[in-house]
Amino acid sequence: MPFRSYTGNPSQVIVEQLVASGIKHLFYNPGSREARFFDSLHSNPNINGVIGLHEGTVAAMAGGFAQVNSQPAVMSVHLGAGLAQSLGQMINVWSAALPVVMITFVGDTGSYADRITLDLGHNVGPTSIGAPFMKANWTVIEPEGLATAVDRAIKVAMTPPFGPVHIAAYDRILGPEPITTSIVEGPPARAIAGYPSDSDVEELARILHEAKRSMIYVGDGVNKSGGERQLGAIADHFGVNVASMWGDLRGVSAAHPLHCGYFRQPVIDLEPDAIIAIGVRHGGSGNAADFNLFKSAKKIVAIGSDVEIFENIPGLDLAIMADESRTLERLAELANREYESKGYDDRRTAALANALRLKTERRMALQSATEIPGYVRPLALLDAVDQGLENLGGGLITTEQFAVPLENVHAKTDGGNNIYIRPAGGSEGYGMGAPLGAKLAAPDKPVVGMVGDGSVYYSDSAF
Repeated sequence: MPFRSYTGNPSQVIVEQLVASGIKHLFYNPGSREARFFDSLHSNPNINGVIGLHEGTVAAMAGGFAQVNSQPAVMSVHLGAGLAQSLGQMINVWSAALPVVMITFVGDTGSYADRITLDLGHNVGPTSIGAPFMKANWTVIEPEGLATAVDRAIKVAMTPPFGPVHIAAYDRILGPEPITTSIVEGPPARAIAGYPSDSDVEELARILHEAKRSMIYVGDGVNKSGGERQLGAIADHFGVNVASMWGDLRGVSAAHPLHCGYFRQPVIDLEPDAIIAIGVRHGGSGNAADFNLFKSAKKIVAIGSDVEIFENIPGLDLAIMADESRTLERLAELANREYESKGYDDRRTAALANALRLKTERRMALQSATEIPGYVRPLALLDAVDQGLENLGGGLITTEQFAVPLENVHAKTDGGNNIYIRPAGGSEGYGMGAPLGAKLAAPDKPVVGMVGDGSVYYSDSAF
């Protein structure tokens, strides 16, 4: 990848590297101590600054942007106070393992006065309070290193396992004096995990073939690898029900005819004898029952590109450390060659009936058959929005509310064309910023945000 020499003040260097790395938007909440940085941002016609009046909204916008296409989002908040304000939404970004780069500027609390307005105390480092929600953290001291720090941050955020990263820079390096440094040209090369071994793919196909009631447990690693349609086709080929990890409705669309909803209830109801977890970072409630959902399975498989895929699934019979999409590609090749789809017709019929029954039960529990004058019933709203977007060729629905659960959308052939996005972390306030970021990531698609009143009260400044 080529480098080029660039001369400008340190603020211009940061912006120039963001542009060279392919970043089109910077989500931010500004402060006066880094005013020169924002002057540089808005003076560059190749990048757009998107302001949020609260740091939580800034983080939610960046998260919503990154959720749409798994492309990097960059955000900036003001000093230690802004970093602290953003963390209520950074837990959602971290839980969803989204490639978000946070940039903060900090004061020097060691050389002179050790207490600076709006900065963190001198007993901790400038990245300390954000560290639990970050994949990696760096503090930049030399202005000549700003460009390589930005390039590295984007690269690390986008390398499996995806995740948010944090760059802190001392604000005294944002002076007006020009420096000469090297800009890294072009977006960082995207690292992709490798292919599975032939023996692992053969064993995976054998488990799917021999199981009577197998279930695919799908996580966001599937859509991040681009394998959504592939996995839907595999489920259809073998006649296998699908259930999602909490926070993900995209690995296989919630509208796919074999989708049974979130993992817990379908496992309890169907008692699968084989569970194939792909791209799943399984979580629990921090008690002895966290792993009970796997006890009915005689065979347990986990597939993914990092250790988090495997660490919370006990009793694995097969662990495939490989890119999810590449694994599905090899599995499809083998299935089409050696496992004829019509051999699973009876199982497919039963799986479709299971999914329809579970969805019908959820819809009936959600809404009374009796209309209430003056009220819009939840399924009327859900179905109107979902079908309306489908009629337009497909759109995005983001959500942060529980009155109209997106997993209750009607089934469509191959899952339809809509994309359903929800926060993974459950921290209130994400639903206001997320649709704004999603729209910037998908400017040609209609975006609808469904937001509960609690989320609105947390972040009404997003209006």
